[in-house]
Amino acid sequence: MTDDKKEKLEMAISAIQKRWGVRAIGRSASQSTREFPHISTSFPKLDDALGVGGIPRGRIIELIGIPTSGMSTLALKITAQAQLQGVTVAYLDLGRTFDPDYARRCGLRLAQLTLIHPYDVLQALSILSDFVIIGRVDLLVFDMPAHLQDEPQMAQRLSSTLGRLLAPLSKSGSTVLFLSSLPPRAEATLSAYPKQAILPHFATIRLLIQKERWLYKQRDVRGYEAQVSVVKNKLAPPGQQVRIGITFNGTVDGDGI
Repeated sequence: MTDDKKEKLEMAISAIQKRWGVRAIGRSASQSTREFPHISTSFPKLDDALGVGGIPRGRIIELIGIPTSGMSTLALKITAQAQLQGVTVAYLDLGRTFDPDYARRCGLRLAQLTLIHPYDVLQALSILSDFVIIGRVDLLVFDMPAHLQDEPQMAQRLSSTLGRLLAPLSKSGSTVLFLSSLPPRAEATLSAYPKQAILPHFATIRLLIQKERWLYKQRDVRGYEAQVSVVKNKLAPPGQQVRIGITFNGTVDGDGI
């Protein structure tokens, strides 16, 4: 490549990064994925499976599961890890399912958490946009039933919102963590996920969480084991499956199995 072409290439890269963020174009030959800014999941084996040491900053992440699958617990453990890193967190509790006591036992500092109860999903998306573009929040957790993505108005609004947020997220390093709740009586598989959903297109990483079995100590339940499947990963090979253990001991602890 001639010097003139190299100069033009560098100018083009600089212009794109200025508009879309420095992580819009990576230099894979000189930068390891391990150096990508991230938040630990608090589960070492899962962090390894994700390829960057946890969930990446500046991206859209989706957790999928039925209630009691471990999805909400994983989200709370990630949120607690974010707070330990000094990350500011907002939690949009659309379904009114946030349990402050359980969140505290997962390690969250409730006094440092911005908890929002939107009236409906459209208001929630407006609040999400405001926080990303104006609010300077580093991690936004959005708890939303998956079936809402089947509604035409919702699908169109979600697509429009996420399309506008990709560049601001990349620039700021903020992360949006979606919790896509499957119907309680459905099987914890992607077959219950809306077929026309738009969120999978925008997500950098998608994780499916499935409860496997209860963990006992003598006759008492001490926690449960869950399987996390990496359904999609733009930063590392997808398809990996990791078993995690979630134990109750006054607090909620996590460890790899």
